[in-house]
Amino acid sequence: MSATRILIIAYARETVDELRDFFELHGYETEVALNSKVAAAILEERRMDLAIIGFKVQDVSGIEILENIRTVDPFIPVILIHGNNSKRIKSLVKKAGAQEYIPEPIEWNSFLRTVKKVLTSHVSKVG
Repeated sequence: MSATRILIIAYARETVDELRDFFELHGYETEVALNSKVAAAILEERRMDLAIIGFKVQDVSGIEILENIRTVDPFIPVILIHGNNSKRIKSLVKKAGAQEYIPEPIEWNSFLRTVKKVLTSHVSKVG
């Protein structure tokens, strides 16, 4: 069985590198995109198991990025990272179709549990 593939979409190179290193350390394959066009191109070329989107990518909100990638892959599970932990933001993120929401600063062990939960839930719905 092949490794789980995660698409990481974020604006800051440091954020992308930190997330990629963390997930590869835990056995995941990663692809990274610094904007929505690259993210869409990656999704058109290969199947990804999960997308993790930063709360802002260039001048575009993470929710807009989510909407853009849904046009390429309507079923990919998405986790959105956001700097604001308000109930309003959580509601907007869920309404936009993200499976989960991770507030910043990231608590890494909790983040990993969330990723595993989303992947398991998605597999059980698909399978």
